[in-house]
Amino acid sequence: EKERTIITEEIKSYEDEAEEYIFDLGERQMFDGHAIGVPIVGTTQSVATITTEDVRSFHDSHYHAGSIVVAISGKVEIDDFLRSINRLTSDVLPKRRLAKRTTPKELPQSSLIVHRPVQQSHLLWQRRTPGYLHQDRFVLQLLNVVLGDGMSSRLNVRLRESRGLAYSVYSQVQLFSDCGTIAIYAGVDEHKIDRVNAIITTALDEIARDGVRQSELRRAITQLRSGKLMSLESLTSRMTMMGKGVMEEGAPENPYETIAAIERVTLDDVARVASTLCDASTWSTCTIMPSSED
Repeated sequence: EKERTIITEEIKSYEDEAEEYIFDLGERQMFDGHAIGVPIVGTTQSVATITTEDVRSFHDSHYHAGSIVVAISGKVEIDDFLRSINRLTSDVLPKRRLAKRTTPKELPQSSLIVHRPVQQSHLLWQRRTPGYLHQDRFVLQLLNVVLGDGMSSRLNVRLRESRGLAYSVYSQVQLFSDCGTIAIYAGVDEHKIDRVNAIITTALDEIARDGVRQSELRRAITQLRSGKLMSLESLTSRMTMMGKGVMEEGAPENPYETIAAIERVTLDDVARVASTLCDASTWSTCTIMPSSED
């Protein structure tokens, strides 16, 4: 009961943060009817009704030898580590058949407007993309850098630096094994929403039509390469990289092979992907507006 109370308060706190909450709404919008669209933290209703038996059943179904990956990085004696892991996992349930993955269905473009007691409006543009295992994932990540990931990105320059229409504006990519999303977020004054939406529309359609410049692609490659190399300085990042690689692709990620794949991306690759993904008419929008009494 103590944990139930704590999680309920966490949900309430999370919903008070409009910038976080709009991404929650966006996932429901993009993946309605699929587990991806359900908040990981749950809802106050689901937390209120969950039982001890529900928790035990979930644990027995998912926490077994076939679904656990142990990753370690740093100065460690491998034999000692393996002995410790074997001892600590001696009571783990034997390997079971994993639940069959169901790819979320593609939903039509939609627009959602939610009114909440906030001072600022929050915009979220998003659309479906290929997933983590798709050959174009590095092209997508580079396209995202040019669009809105960083101070030199088109959206940051046009919305914040040049016009002062948004304090916070960025784009991001979220990839699952078989699908993903690319999203644009902006926090703006409610009276400037139409202008901001028009600028985002123009930015997307320009990239869809013309692709990106060579200088933009070079800068994006440098940014991703530098980020990957800097992550190697962190043992935690190395550990996470290895574990994710095994979970997603069946083997630890080789960061230098990843960098080489990023550097092989061409302007034609970006133009090909952008011609489909950056058509503004295919993006869904979600907007949190101040309540009328505010």
